[in-house]
Amino acid sequence: MAERQNLLTRREYIDILKGLGILLVVFGHYMEQYRLGSHLIGAAFISIYWFHMALFCMCSGLVAHFSLRKLITQQLWLYLLGQAIMLAFRVVVLQEDLAASGGALWAFLLPWRHMWYLYALLFWHLTLPLLTLLRDKLRLPGAVLGLALAVALSLWAGTIDWPFTLVRVFAFYPFYAFGVLFRPQIDALVRLAGRWRAVQVVPALLLLAGYGVRFRQMMQYEGQLGESAKIFNDVAYGEGYGMPDRALFLLVGIVTSVGLAAVFARFRPLAFLGQRTLPIYLLHMPMLTFLVDLGFYEPARTQPTPVIVAWVTLEALGCLCILGNAPVTRAFNAVANVWYRLVKKKP
Repeated sequence: MAERQNLLTRREYIDILKGLGILLVVFGHYMEQYRLGSHLIGAAFISIYWFHMALFCMCSGLVAHFSLRKLITQQLWLYLLGQAIMLAFRVVVLQEDLAASGGALWAFLLPWRHMWYLYALLFWHLTLPLLTLLRDKLRLPGAVLGLALAVALSLWAGTIDWPFTLVRVFAFYPFYAFGVLFRPQIDALVRLAGRWRAVQVVPALLLLAGYGVRFRQMMQYEGQLGESAKIFNDVAYGEGYGMPDRALFLLVGIVTSVGLAAVFARFRPLAFLGQRTLPIYLLHMPMLTFLVDLGFYEPARTQPTPVIVAWVTLEALGCLCILGNAPVTRAFNAVANVWYRLVKKKP
C-alpha cells in the first residue's frame, strides 16, 4: 500500500519518462546537423523522431488536470514568455528580418520551431473535460472511444494544410489523449513492472528487436537518409506521405511509449532531468542555433563518424548540464508559476 501511495502522489515514474524524453529531444536536435552525412547518425535521428515526442505528449496527458486558471496564468503565460524570449533571440542574435516573415506580431504569436509543443498544449488542454469524462464515467470503453476519436481527428486533419501552424496540434494530439485516457492502465503497468521483472524485460527485448531490425535496414539503405514527411509527420498528406503513414506513426509512438513506461519506470537517475524539463526545453534550441551560427558544427562536419558522435555527445551533454542546473531551474519555475501562484493565494 505504501508503494502504491508513493506512486500515485509523487508520480515519480512520469519524471523518469520526462527525463528520458528531454534527453532524446536534445540529442535529436543536436545531431540533426550531421544526419545527412552519416548513415549511423541519420538512422539514430530517424529512430529518435519516431517516438520521442510521442513519449513527451503522453507524459503531459498523464499529469493533466483541467483548470482554466492554470491554463491562463501558467500555460498561456509560459507560452507568451517563451515566445518573447525567442523573438528577442531572433532579432538580437540571429538578426532575422521579421518583416519578411509577416511582422513582429505574427512572429510573437505563432510558435518558433520547438515552441509548437507549448502552443499545442493550449489547445489540447481545452479537450480535457471531455477526455476525463470518457475515462472516469465509461471506464475502459470510454477510454477506447476517446482514443479512437483522437486518432480519427488526427488522420482526417492530415487532409488539410492548416493555417496558423495547427498541423502538429492535430498530428500529435492522440499521444496526449492516450496519456489522459489510459492513465489508470499505465499506472497499473508501472506498479506491475515494479513487482515483476518480466514486465520490464519483455518490453525491453521487443523494443530492442523491433528498432534493431529497422535500424539495420536503414544502415543498409543505399541512398541518403534525408528529411521527409514520413520522419516528421507534421505536414498535410502528399508527396509520398499519406494516411497509412500517419496511422503507423501513431501506432509506433503509442506502443513504444507504453513499452518505455514499463522498462524505465524505476530508472530513478532520469528523474533528475525530468524535474528540469522546462528550462532545458525552452532554451536548448536557441543555444543550438547560436552554436550553429557561430560555426561550432563546422569543424566536425568532415570528420569520421566516431568524431562526429563524440562532438555531438559533448555538445548535448553540455547543454543539459548548463540548462539543467538548480539555479536555472529554480529561476524558470519561479517565472513560469508567478501568476498562477499569485492568483492561487487570493481568497
